Amino acid sequence: MDLDDECSWNLWKKVNNKFDLQQMSGSIDSLLTEIEESCPLFLLHTHINREQREYFSINYTLVRHCEVQQGFFSQHQVTLFTIHLTIGKEQRNVAIISDYMERTTVFAHCAQKVLTQFIKTNFPLVKKINYVSDTTEHGKGAGNGIGAVLKASARRATLSKNILMSNAKDFYEFTQKQQIETARRSNKDIPGVHAFFLESDEIEEAKTSNN
Repeated sequence: MDLDDECSWNLWKKVNNKFDLQQMSGSIDSLLTEIEESCPLFLLHTHINREQREYFSINYTLVRHCEVQQGFFSQHQVTLFTIHLTIGKEQRNVAIISDYMERTTVFAHCAQKVLTQFIKTNFPLVKKINYVSDTTEHGKGAGNGIGAVLKASARRATLSKNILMSNAKDFYEFTQKQQIETARRSNKDIPGVHAFFLESDEIEEAKTSNN
């Protein structure tokens, strides 16, 4: 291959604050230079994309401050079941936190029982609940945003304040306390996210009773 040989390629370029796919031409050497110059930006984009996927994924991996490398292989996870409620002109965010790692119909049933009880307690006049799934939103829905906020808060507290969270119950207790304190500082009566803990034993019991 001769670096002086001519070739053509497509490249997304920003023109007038808009990205446009442009046809480029030049030597192979100029193409390689273009790729080399684009690498830092591509690596930054890849890193941000992976971090965002972590925050917007269903589960949260508990980490510890100054964790030794071997700790990576014994990390525990937390399951988050997040819901954004709209009741008339009011809105509520709910997060059901669990140490149960399987997303099964039994898990969903138990989580819905928690949600239904929350609605009955806080909105007793509600007679009908309409469920809207965010499956097609690919992690960009309101429910995913709730999980992202909780995970980011926990990760920040773990790494900067050296707060230890070893299991799902620790994550729940931190979340509940943090949400209440944040609401109090903002002079609000209602926390930004209502947190509940769903024991794995309760799900296993429901699974057994359904068999």
